[in-house]
Amino acid sequence: MANEVRIKLTDEQKAKIKETTGKDMPEIRVESFGSTPALSAPASSSPVKAARLAKSARLAKSARLAKSARLAKSARLAKSARLAKSARLAKSARLAKSARLAKSARLAKSARLAKSI
Repeated sequence: MANEVRIKLTDEQKAKIKETTGKDMPEIRVESFGSTPALSAPASSSPVKAARLAKSARLAKSARLAKSARLAKSARLAKSARLAKSARLAKSARLAKSARLAKSARLAKSARLAKSI
């Protein structure tokens, strides 16, 4: 393997490869077999590990989405409860005002009747 060349990757290149393939590759090897060069990753990278990492990332994303959905639903329910409470309070205030007006009208009518007698 006298024709083997190892290329060290920059942190940016490593991150891009890991994001795309799920494999952790610190370097790339180029070997020559006859007239055809062959590229390979170091033997330490494992497809099983990459699959586990990808599955873990999907599960984490799914958990974040589920949590986000629960928070959004909770916020909608809280807003709905506040609106309902506000509507009940407004209705109660209208009823109280109406009752005060009715009582005031009865008192005025009673006073007019008493005055006319």
